[in-house]
Amino acid sequence: MAPILLAAGIPDLLVNLPDLDRLRELLKRIQEILAMGGIALALAASFVFLLAWVFSHLRQPSKTASHPVISTLALVVAYLPVALTLVAALGWLVPTLAPLTLKSFALAVVTAAFAWCLGVAAIVVGGSKQNLGRARRALLLAGTPWYCLAVYLSTFL
Repeated sequence: MAPILLAAGIPDLLVNLPDLDRLRELLKRIQEILAMGGIALALAASFVFLLAWVFSHLRQPSKTASHPVISTLALVVAYLPVALTLVAALGWLVPTLAPLTLKSFALAVVTAAFAWCLGVAAIVVGGSKQNLGRARRALLLAGTPWYCLAVYLSTFL
């Protein structure tokens, strides 16, 4: 068959190409394994966020007046990862924002971790019922990027 192809002007190098289907199959399998690991990590982190929120309900409000600085700061900072998650979600709907999807998810996860630390610190410090409520809301909002990241990564399977 090679002499026929050579006579037709097709070089011999193109005739002897290896079968790339096996390589494609292997690369697809590696992508699936990485996606599963990413989903497992995102789900584990979101459960940690949720567990912190559940355990925060064990904290009783204090009777003495305290300044709501940490709980307010935690709540304000927790809105930033939610906004970045919305930018990542817009990447699905607006094609020009698609390259920003993973970048905004990454930034949302980092800021969510910082907001979660502030929320946990506010729970540990304690305060009035309103302060603890703000800290709990901050913990829930800080978990949002992790939940959405798990859903996003599951679309690659």
